[in-house]
Amino acid sequence: MGRCVPLVVPACVMVLLPQGLAGLACRRPGGADKEIAKADMRTGMCSADHAAGPADSGYFGRILHTGAYSAALKKRVAEGIACYRAFKALGNPAILYIAAWERNHKRIWYEYTSDDFPQLFGYEPHEVNDILRKSIIDRRIYRYPEAEMEVHKEIKTSEEISTVWHELRAEGERVGSTEAVYKIITDRTETIWLKDQATVEVYEQDNISLSLGVLTIISKEMEAEDQLKRHHDFLEAIVQARTLELTNLNRQQQREIEKRRMAQERLSISNRQLQKSLDEIVNAMSLTLEERDPYTAGHQRRTATLSLAIGKLLGLQEDELHGLRMAGLIHDMGKIAVPGEILSKPGNLNEAEMQLIKRHPQVAYDILKQIDFPWPVDRIVLQHHEKLDGSGYPQGLKGGDILLEARILCVADVVETMETHRPYRPSLGRQAALEEIGRFRGILYDPQVVDACLTLLRERDFDYSTG
Repeated sequence: MGRCVPLVVPACVMVLLPQGLAGLACRRPGGADKEIAKADMRTGMCSADHAAGPADSGYFGRILHTGAYSAALKKRVAEGIACYRAFKALGNPAILYIAAWERNHKRIWYEYTSDDFPQLFGYEPHEVNDILRKSIIDRRIYRYPEAEMEVHKEIKTSEEISTVWHELRAEGERVGSTEAVYKIITDRTETIWLKDQATVEVYEQDNISLSLGVLTIISKEMEAEDQLKRHHDFLEAIVQARTLELTNLNRQQQREIEKRRMAQERLSISNRQLQKSLDEIVNAMSLTLEERDPYTAGHQRRTATLSLAIGKLLGLQEDELHGLRMAGLIHDMGKIAVPGEILSKPGNLNEAEMQLIKRHPQVAYDILKQIDFPWPVDRIVLQHHEKLDGSGYPQGLKGGDILLEARILCVADVVETMETHRPYRPSLGRQAALEEIGRFRGILYDPQVVDACLTLLRERDFDYSTG
């Protein structure tokens, strides 16, 4: 008698049997279907007398009907068919099959399929091979790398399967088993999922490989997985769309930023050009006045230099210093309205002539206010003869009503005027100038400005030529 080896039934089928009955896998209860198998209650053996029994029970394979195959192969097929049939008799819903192929040949055939296999497709058992091959939509393999927590899923379409069949078969023969999930469409255009688990045995003598397997319908599980994947793909599509929107928005913002940067750069260039033009205009105005009044040649430039040094010591911002320097260069431009003979008159001026001189800040203001300076140049020039106690001119302003830049220009103007020769007197010297601003510190002149000027002239040995 031929022994029914449990490994004929794959492990996934064996776990369905009650514990302790693995050796009786080929038995059928009550002695039914004796044409298929005879069971020995003591040993659990399949009867050798029926090794070829399946041929009389709807067998549609080729190995048992062909004399070219070895007895070992035939015995294995016969025992497998007997055991599978006995196992199905236990009422298990698994779909069982035995497939065979000649090695290095593409075509496969079935030595056995349980009745529910062809019924699943609505065809006859002998048509299963051709129908199954045409019904496959795709094949999926799930791999579990040891070093990774993630499951790797490989999907191949029916067209891809037809081109890599040799590699798939070779892998099964090398490993000794196969496990895959097939998506299949039936004759009723119904899509089902089958999980295929099989043991692969190679018979070198016959150049034949056997696949003894079990199919399990897992449509609900796979539909749930597909639904989950659709949700995942949908969410991923939304994420990608939002990412694309954000990327495009970011690019647009970058372009806007670049446009603003370029506009700012153009504006900066324009401002520098305007500032340069203003500087040139102011310098030209200063030189014009000095050409008209040779006795005060260089007075405005020297006053502007000292004013700038005082402003820096007081911590004025760069922009404020620029406005202060420009006001210093043209602070006496109002004298253009004063007759030349008065400006160059030696000796003292009479009251009428003095009133003409005192008009020069207002005259300068009336001219400068028509120019759109970015600094209060016109008001600085207007107030540079005002005094803290209100005794100055032309408006008689007091204290904080006078711009800081005007208070600085006032002190610098007094010091430079006393240090240099005038048409009506020789230079009084630096010491006299320092005594003047020191004596009237906090009365006529801003005390902080005076202190800064004294520091420059006494402690730092200020020089007009170097600033």
